[in-house]
Amino acid sequence: MSIIEMAIVLLAAAIMTVVGIRQDVAKQRAGLLAAEGQSEARINDALSKWSTDNYSTLLAQYTSSGSATLTAPSIDDLHTQGYLKTAYRDGPFWGGAYQIDVTMVPAGCTADAGNCHVSYRMYTSQPVTHFGQPDSDAASQIAQAGGSDFGYSKLPNPANIVGLLGKWTAANPVGGSPAGIVLATNGDGGDGDAIYIRRDGSLTWTGDQNVNHVSLHNVHDLDAEGTISAANVGAAGAIAASGAVAAGTTVSTGATGWPRIACSTPNAMTGATDNSGFMLSCQNVSGVLQWMPIGGEKQWYGYTKILSGGGTFVPAPVCPAGGTPEITVTGQSLYVDPSAAINYPFSGTGPWVVYITDGSGNVIPGTAVASTYCAY
Repeated sequence: MSIIEMAIVLLAAAIMTVVGIRQDVAKQRAGLLAAEGQSEARINDALSKWSTDNYSTLLAQYTSSGSATLTAPSIDDLHTQGYLKTAYRDGPFWGGAYQIDVTMVPAGCTADAGNCHVSYRMYTSQPVTHFGQPDSDAASQIAQAGGSDFGYSKLPNPANIVGLLGKWTAANPVGGSPAGIVLATNGDGGDGDAIYIRRDGSLTWTGDQNVNHVSLHNVHDLDAEGTISAANVGAAGAIAASGAVAAGTTVSTGATGWPRIACSTPNAMTGATDNSGFMLSCQNVSGVLQWMPIGGEKQWYGYTKILSGGGTFVPAPVCPAGGTPEITVTGQSLYVDPSAAINYPFSGTGPWVVYITDGSGNVIPGTAVASTYCAY
């Protein structure tokens, strides 16, 4: 090999080495940018959870101060309050700090109207740079690693920060509006979380819901203005409806009441605590709400034909829920001296033996009917 040929080979090797080094540096930088985006995504997720958990406090602050600008947490606050599992630096690797602002939107919203939402933004105070110049390509890589809540500023219009896929646009909050600013938000000027059901109940649903045949567990009270239709309804608490409640098969209640025991809700129904199936309703008895049998104080159970002679045996009803067996005898036919009285004496407290007698206590011919009932 000639000297010239050897020089060419050495030059080519040197060029390949330089290219390889540049490629390795670019690869390492890309990994660093992706790691930064993932780190900012975790901060953004923590900020979203913080905003949801502190909505009531933020709403109270807005209501009392009248200012839409709210107290924002720091990165350290998110960590100490448990939203970030590990401690984070206050800013990105290229310098500056993570800035967070929180506002109540829309303008003029009120707690009574229920239309207030929390809008937050997290952004870098300095643009990501490369060789001292703002680097929009690097900002794009960070935003893509962060997710759909992220956007970045770029030339020729760095005054606007555009979300990924153009989903939203926000004003560049950094002085001078440089390119290369990375920003995450739940909705600039609006609340991206407003489409979700808040677990603190601060937002109401605005449309019909379809839960896709999944179950709802641990429901306390269920109030309905319209119709409740269900194959089976089981509730440990109250089911209240201003409209109709229709059951295709059966309706079951708890066994929580007892006759003459105080109750609080007129017309409420329950079963007796002895699990006999005896039904009670909350009734006004002499001005006092009490559990009483549905149908009144006397629950009629049986009829026994009373015949003349030595006495007719009448069985006593089995009274659930502590009821007292009682009897009433009504005459049907008889034969007696017109000057004599007619009586229907009986012995026992249930069962009983019933007689038909005249005024002298003599058993006389005749028939009667004994009606038995349970008294409460």
